[in-house]
Amino acid sequence: MIKNLSVDDFFIPLTGTEIIELKNTSKSKMSEVYDLEITTNATDFPMEKKYAATISLNDLKKKLELVVGTTAESMRIQLFDGDDQLKGELTDGSKSLKDLGVRDGYRIHAVDVTGGNEDFKDESMVEKYEMSDDAYDKRTDSVRAWKKKMQEEQGVGAVPVEKEGDSANEEAAKRIKIGDRCEVTVGAHMARRGEVAFVGATKFKEGIWVGVRYDEPVGKNDGSVTGVRYFECEPKYGGFVRPVDVKVGDYPELSIDEI
Repeated sequence: MIKNLSVDDFFIPLTGTEIIELKNTSKSKMSEVYDLEITTNATDFPMEKKYAATISLNDLKKKLELVVGTTAESMRIQLFDGDDQLKGELTDGSKSLKDLGVRDGYRIHAVDVTGGNEDFKDESMVEKYEMSDDAYDKRTDSVRAWKKKMQEEQGVGAVPVEKEGDSANEEAAKRIKIGDRCEVTVGAHMARRGEVAFVGATKFKEGIWVGVRYDEPVGKNDGSVTGVRYFECEPKYGGFVRPVDVKVGDYPELSIDEI
């Protein structure tokens, strides 16, 4: 005689302990997401990204292709810990981030081994159309003609166009002083708040720079660059930006709900 089976006959009952362990295991797997800082040799600005701990190195490289500007095969990945100390290079593409030793708050630095990004910085690597100086001077639609027209309209003593960027930074720097609360916005990047800790010339690059001690670890250094210290702060709380990217005023530290 065939027994009439109910739905309950197909399930194995779990004890209370087993149910709790199952819930904890599921919760643990769901919470394995790392907040990582991503830097590359293609840009000076870090990015904050979230990645699952289980994602493989190969899959991570594919996600970084547009950021680095090269293929996954031409990418080298370096790992830095929470104190921004180099832990080593990640090479086993089949392993997960967790298995490779990556942890929450670490920094991933991606490098284009082909050097393709450097080509754009080297003018000798870029093909250019050459024109004689006389022929260029006769054109009315050239940058030279436009500059000449602008200077004629502005009169004697007008600031050359190529110096306008420096002049803008010099003017902006006049209203910034050490100790000011500030908000920094560089390009399309999210605004960051902190305190002005340095204003002036540096040894790492020409022009006037503003050193900022950020409220959060969103910077790139500890107030020093290439061995020269400009101000004191914790690692990753310091950064240097151009004066035109800094607004000073009533910019209190953001609460957790506002971040």
